[in-house]
Amino acid sequence: IPQISYASTAPELSDSSRYEFFSRVVPPDSYQAQAMVDVVRALGWSYVSTLASEGNYGESGVEAFVQSSREAGGLCIAQSIKIPREPRPGEFQKVIGRLMETSTARGVVLFANEDDIRRVLEAASQANLSGHFAWVGSDSWGAKMAPVAGLEEAAAGAITILPKRASVPGFDDYFTSRSLENNRRNLWFHEFWEEDFNCRL
Repeated sequence: IPQISYASTAPELSDSSRYEFFSRVVPPDSYQAQAMVDVVRALGWSYVSTLASEGNYGESGVEAFVQSSREAGGLCIAQSIKIPREPRPGEFQKVIGRLMETSTARGVVLFANEDDIRRVLEAASQANLSGHFAWVGSDSWGAKMAPVAGLEEAAAGAITILPKRASVPGFDDYFTSRSLENNRRNLWFHEFWEEDFNCRL
């Protein structure tokens, strides 16, 4: 079944021998990992830590960052920390404690989900370390306000990556003009309609 994804960024999906019917409209994480290496090098940093949410997105993203940094040279990884899928109480305080073990590596590259980012920032704030770390976040943070709302001081100065986006002229008008009467060719439209309008057809 041919698939086109609007958000799947895992580098493995670029393997056309395994996923020959898969296509996407966003670049794989290897591109943003390279962009993050470029940002870190442009800032003159040579010693950083990485922080990843457990799972394909976080671990593959950090792996791509580490690989790109090796190829670029001149960049040492102080430590790579993984946030468990189901963190225990106090887990994020431990993460901040581990980051402080190599406290001179103030740059932290994050490939983490929104919730993990927020909890890392909360832990940094609670440890009175707002402003100590310089965060470089992936597209899961991007331009979103939710991870930093109320934690602006801990997030101040963060640099986040977001793939270039553009609005398609006329799409919003077209999409909002669709109804059950004029959109019969889309087999799943009635499911969307029921979900969006909370009704049963």
